[in-house]
Amino acid sequence: MEFYTAVNCMDGRVQIPVITYLQNRFGAAYVDMITEPGPNRLLADQTDSALVESILKRVRISVEKHESGGIAVVGHYDCAGNPAPEETQVAQTEKAVRLLRKEHPDIEIVGLWVDKNWEVSDLQLRDGIPTARE
Repeated sequence: MEFYTAVNCMDGRVQIPVITYLQNRFGAAYVDMITEPGPNRLLADQTDSALVESILKRVRISVEKHESGGIAVVGHYDCAGNPAPEETQVAQTEKAVRLLRKEHPDIEIVGLWVDKNWEVSDLQLRDGIPTARE
């Protein structure tokens, strides 16, 4: 696959780990990075409709123009834009994944967590449906 899309925090500490993870896990040559402070919270809460639409528009461009093979929503440790604890961010990431699945039902969508060691891991949804479609 040539492209994968990441809806990621603007925090520079998470950029390279997420890119490397997506390239290794999915074989993507390139990662389209859509960044906002705390995007998992923004997509989960949907309180700023203009910002949510901006994120969704950029995801659509990546999917339609670059034929992205999948989308990742990222939460991370020590996020200034979303200072919520890990458990809360995981729940927000799950909601964000569900929103993106409604928008792009035919594309693999995963939730990722970047921990305090800047290591990336896949999340599992609490309803038992994995965030990655196998």
